[in-house]
This record gives sequence, C-alpha cells and structure tokens, in this order.
Amino acid sequence: MKLVIRETGACSDVGQVRQSNEDALLLSDPVYAVADGMGGARAGEVASAMAVAALHGFQGGEQELAQAIEDVNLRIHLASRNDPTLLGMGTTITAAMVDGDALVLAHVGDSRAYVLRAGQLRQLTDDHSLVGELIRRGALTPAEAERHPQRSVITRALGADERVDVDVLRVPVESGDLILLCSDGLTGMVGDAELARILRGGGELDQLAQQLVTAGNRAGGEDNITCVLLRIGTRREEDTEPERPPIVILPATALDAETPQASAADRSATPTGRGRILVLAGIVAALGVVVAVAIAFGLQWAHFVGATADGRVAVYQGLPIELTSDYTLYRAVEITDLPTAALSQAERATLLDQRIGSRGSAEDRIARLTTASPWLRLPPVPQ
Repeated sequence: MKLVIRETGACSDVGQVRQSNEDALLLSDPVYAVADGMGGARAGEVASAMAVAALHGFQGGEQELAQAIEDVNLRIHLASRNDPTLLGMGTTITAAMVDGDALVLAHVGDSRAYVLRAGQLRQLTDDHSLVGELIRRGALTPAEAERHPQRSVITRALGADERVDVDVLRVPVESGDLILLCSDGLTGMVGDAELARILRGGGELDQLAQQLVTAGNRAGGEDNITCVLLRIGTRREEDTEPERPPIVILPATALDAETPQASAADRSATPTGRGRILVLAGIVAALGVVVAVAIAFGLQWAHFVGATADGRVAVYQGLPIELTSDYTLYRAVEITDLPTAALSQAERATLLDQRIGSRGSAEDRIARLTTASPWLRLPPVPQ
C-alpha cells in the first residue's frame, strides 16, 4: 500500500501586533509548504509569495525539490539586489512531500516541521537561527532560548545570498501520522507541550489549524501565525477518492482588498477578529478561484515586464505564474505601444526577463529603452 496525504488543513493569521501578514503557505499535491517572509515595507510578502509559487505544480524527487528551492533563492536574491523597494527581502521555507514510505522535507530558516505519532510530538527540522545554533552547541537550553533577546535572529534564509544550503531530510512515516508545518509565529508563542495537547484533541484538520492559531494569538500573537496540517494515510488500488485540485495560498493580506469575492463573513472568520483566517480543507475548489483573483488584485507591490498576446510590451501586476490555463497570478496594468518585434534579441531578453520589482521599476525599464531608441514607439493612432 502506498502512503499518501489523506487530509489537509491550514490556517494563517496576521497576529496581534503586525500590520500585515508576510507568511505564505502552499497546498499543491504532492508538495506542501510554509514560508515566513522578511524585509522592509511589504518586501517580505513578495519573497514568501515567490518561494511558495515556485513549488506550485512541482513534480520530481528530493533532489529536484532542493534544486527548485535553490533556483527560487537566486531569483529572490536578484530581485532584492535589482530593486531598491525590495532590498533585503528574504524568506524561510519548509516544504514537505510523501515519497514511498517517507516524508521528504526541504528546509531553510526557522519555520518548523513536526510529526505527531501515538500522541508524541517530535520536531523534525533544525532551526537555522542564532538560538538554534546555541542549543545544538549546548550553550543554551530550550527554555532559555524561549526568553533569549535574539531568538528571532535567523542564520539562513532564501534570498540572503546567491547560493543557499537546503536541508533535505528523509523521515520514515506511518499511516496515521500527523505532520505540522508552521512559521515561528506559532512556535514562538506556543510550546511543544501545548502544541501536542491541541493536536491530540483530534478532529478535522482545518479546525485543529484554527485552534493552533487561536492559541498563538492568546499567548500574545507577536508575529504572523501560519500552520499546515497533513494526515498520512494509505491509498489502495481500489480507492476512488477524487484527486484534490492543487491550490496556492499566498500572503493572507493579499485577500484584504475589498473585492466582490470577500464577504463580510469571510472578513470576520478569525479567532481574534483581527486577521483573515484561510481555512482550506473543505473548500479547495472554490478557494482556487478566489485566491487567483485575490492575488491578481492584491499583490500590488509586485510587478514585471512582459508581452501581450498581440506582441506589445506591457507592465503586469503580480507574479509570472500560471495556476491553470484559466487562472494566473498576474494581470496587465499598463499596455504600451512598444512592439516586441521592434526589439533586438538582446533587448527582448533584457526587457522581458520577468524580473520582479515595483511598478515604478518596471516602468523605468521601459522608459530607459524608449528614451535611448525613440524610434521603437509607434506613432499615435489617428483619431
């Protein structure tokens, strides 16, 4: 019998202190992930969004998973270096998938993965943080680390450098195991004993995810709180379980815009009433449309230069990712009269490289080209 993910649940909340949610999460069978962004302004949201979007639709093994994370690390680093509005951005990533009888984890930063088996909770990943290093050296106890003034300092993150070391773990799992992926906004507020108590309570995973977030907020909610829960099970040849449609959830603040898809009930569906809770397990198909629309209209700080179907250079808002043939994570916000056919091969490669940045930086790239080569612009259409 083959081990698979039989049930999922997830929840994300802005917390009690922060003004925006820089966490992101991914449920996209076979890969599931949590990312915790960092950086000035909203740059952290861009980094975490890029990290999880890069794993959407992933197919491959553990080496390919590590390579995908290394690749997106470089893209985040280059975006940060090339756009002043994104300077210093980075993100953690903890990604998981089932491969045979094992759980494969790819991990960078201080988000965590746990397994609950027979009522016992065990942390699977090492924190790439200052206090994590001190604990492993024996210089700090876990209890001392919880109160350390530099407990939030991480020592490894995506985007910090051109290259990153990705921890790849292969952990044997069993049917019935419960996997928790979470950002440090949860573990910084709630100890392992309380996490285990909540998870041992059982029930649907979306409800358990909400309970974890509620516990984090009741303890102070000093950071964004995000968790993903995965139930390991078996699939037999005679199973007729429908395939779960893949879905990407990007930063929760991408859904804060007042769009027709966000009802009053949606806006208040949070344990604390302060942030949007994203509960996925029972409504994946419906959320797929909502999330695609919300991302297209909500990631206002992320832009890139591309080309329209009729060959005009355009500025797009969002990320250059297609969920399906019908749903994308971007929309055109400015279509120029500059034809791509008039560009040289080098100019097309430079201008249409889908580099992520602010809208101003995208417009500046087009302006610099047309200023240097004004003949590229078409004459205005006679009225």
